[in-house]
Amino acid sequence: MKLSRTGWNNVIIFSVMTIILLINATNDKLFPNEESGNNGERLILPQHGVILTLAIDFSESQRVLLERVGRSWQLTAKGIMLEKTEQQIEQMMFAWQQSSGLVQAAEIMIDSAQGVAVKIALAGESQVRTFILYPLDDQLLVYQQQDNIWLALPATLAQQLLPVSL
Repeated sequence: MKLSRTGWNNVIIFSVMTIILLINATNDKLFPNEESGNNGERLILPQHGVILTLAIDFSESQRVLLERVGRSWQLTAKGIMLEKTEQQIEQMMFAWQQSSGLVQAAEIMIDSAQGVAVKIALAGESQVRTFILYPLDDQLLVYQQQDNIWLALPATLAQQLLPVSL
């Protein structure tokens, strides 16, 4: 079969278009998105989320509230003595924004009395996100109530996410 130069150009163009369509059709299967997949790692908070307030309830009488005031943070503690510098608070907020954990496939049964409730208000979201942290010996379990998923993080991360050690 003999094709002219124009014929070969058409063959190449249609071949490339077919390959592009094939890649686009299988892209989600080849490269799953973190938000849509249930397996793998997932960030605790959305990637570009800006924390406005972070409330940590250790118990009914012990509570820590961090509020963004301009470019700095205001710390209010009830029942807990905290001596945190602005830099330590910034590091804690950075840890919340950058930490990721492995999504757990099964529902986890754990004593709810061990949990620390954390409520985070993000800029641009009307609903407050609620997390329950369970610091264990070998890992830190985080339950995200909004998405109804469990994340497993390294145990050492509990020191970075919480202002006091448990």
